[in-house]
Amino acid sequence: MSRKGRSLIRSIGTKEELESFFTAYKIWSEFTPSIPGLNDPVVCSPERIVVYTLSFSFCGVRYPLSPFKMALLKHYCIRFSQLHPLAFMRIVHLELSSAAFAGEPSLPLFRRFYRLRSDGDRFTF
Repeated sequence: MSRKGRSLIRSIGTKEELESFFTAYKIWSEFTPSIPGLNDPVVCSPERIVVYTLSFSFCGVRYPLSPFKMALLKHYCIRFSQLHPLAFMRIVHLELSSAAFAGEPSLPLFRRFYRLRSDGDRFTF
């Protein structure tokens, strides 16, 4: 898929799948989840975020995001929805590795191993 083609991705989820997803990952209903129509593009806006369910099942995403993840996103001035799923896996990997060695993940430590890269409209490390 070309870099420009990502903006043409369409949602194929159903209301039942959305409800099941929110139940499985214990996401509060106060977030008022919704699925775009079949012909509507999946787009972020200041009023909403886009969540790719694959990020949860494949990359270990859980809400609420940890203070480390929030600091990382704030430092790089990016939104969660702009990260490639593999980029999020790298963040989770550093957190787990730090915990395994009885340490805390930190932004300087993360920056020693990873560098932010842009791949068109998505970011990765």
